[in-house]
Amino acid sequence: MKKKLYLFDMDGTLLDSMHVWSDIDKRFLSKHNITAPDDFSEKIAAMTLPECADYFIELGVKKSKDDIISGFIKDVEEEYRLHIPLIPGMDDVLKKLHSEGHTICLITSSERSYIIPALKRLNIYDYFTEVYTSTELGMNKRSGDIYKKLCDMHGFSPEDTVVYEDALFAINSAKSAGCHVVAVYGSDSRDNFEDIADIADEIYRY
Repeated sequence: MKKKLYLFDMDGTLLDSMHVWSDIDKRFLSKHNITAPDDFSEKIAAMTLPECADYFIELGVKKSKDDIISGFIKDVEEEYRLHIPLIPGMDDVLKKLHSEGHTICLITSSERSYIIPALKRLNIYDYFTEVYTSTELGMNKRSGDIYKKLCDMHGFSPEDTVVYEDALFAINSAKSAGCHVVAVYGSDSRDNFEDIADIADEIYRY
């Protein structure tokens, strides 16, 4: 069997965590008496946490970037450390790929400080060769460059790389990089699922 590189997104793909982020950004703005713009949800969906912090400052939040980031981490870290479950069946997917000797990496827009405790609690941390965050790489998933970089880092071609993602923009980016894409179908992808199904090579349903 030919060995491949597998790149997994985390939120909404491996972890059933999207409910934690639902409206948290709007609630944050509301605390500062700022009304979210009409395109707010669409804009922040593709942002890293530092990019979100910059955007909130642009919208008028009177806090430093570091204070905004630490505030968000504080709001979500207990959920990740104690409560968030795996997407059904994903532990079996990871176990099988690991047993076959494939290289498995996590690439997420979330932050290491709260994702590592979650992965360890769920007993899946050891399946990953590496865990990457967009913040640490200084890249985001709005283009295929982040996937190409990880392919290069691990010595695989995009054609020998499989990406598991749930968000339409990231699925588009992974396909543009030349990767094989498995779209994870969940409650947060339903609105865009026709577009997702047209782009992805496979669909993972749970």
